[in-house]
Amino acid sequence: MARPLLIVGDVQGDAERLASALEPYPQDGVDTVFVGDFFQGGPPGEAGGATAARIARGRRNAQSVLGNHDLLLLCVLEEVRTGWTPPTVLDTGRASLADIWLWRRGDWADLREVAEDAQLEAWLRELPLMLRLTDGTLVQHCDDDAYARLGATVEDVNARAREMLATPRGAWDVFWYTVGRRTFHNEQRLDAHLDHFAATRVVHGHTPHHSDRPVASHGGRIWSFDGCFSRYWARHGDDGAGPIEATVGLLPDL
Repeated sequence: MARPLLIVGDVQGDAERLASALEPYPQDGVDTVFVGDFFQGGPPGEAGGATAARIARGRRNAQSVLGNHDLLLLCVLEEVRTGWTPPTVLDTGRASLADIWLWRRGDWADLREVAEDAQLEAWLRELPLMLRLTDGTLVQHCDDDAYARLGATVEDVNARAREMLATPRGAWDVFWYTVGRRTFHNEQRLDAHLDHFAATRVVHGHTPHHSDRPVASHGGRIWSFDGCFSRYWARHGDDGAGPIEATVGLLPDL
């Protein structure tokens, strides 16, 4: 029999809460899909994003996609290694991409962990941007249709992204395909996106839904799993975090 499908939305560095959230779901009792954004938003100095990524990497029967914050960490890592700062960053008046990343709750400890763990960095760079599950469910990080510009199929999109990530400055180019929001409020664009990838529904994170459970819309053709999981992301601390069940939960069958 097929295992139930557990979706894990944006963790944003709160690895301790992630470990607790997974306890009710044994690794061999469910298939698990992480929708990305392991990094940015954990307790400062504790490398919570790297720990969360390692939990996902080591979990049996699990798959993951890349989120924009995961890609941004790779961009900052390249900046630190090479000294190249995207010109658009300099146009904002910031001295570096790292400045923006730190302001948005980046953690130098995460950067060091990834820089010193070649296998973890390679795992991140090999992650797909999208997954198409056997029931036609499309898993992607953000609720936007920019992914379709990378290819005609999920396989094409992922191959193109991996190719870009293997080249200098490629992470910065891929990053911009993962930042759009609320595109699928427009049902015609949702229909076109589903048709493009021969999919039945989209599961995503990225855009907080502020509800007690993952939110379905358009008759269940969209599922949002970003329930403000990290207790460290909001400026006012724990009060800004949603319940675990808003981000981590079983996806109903079609």
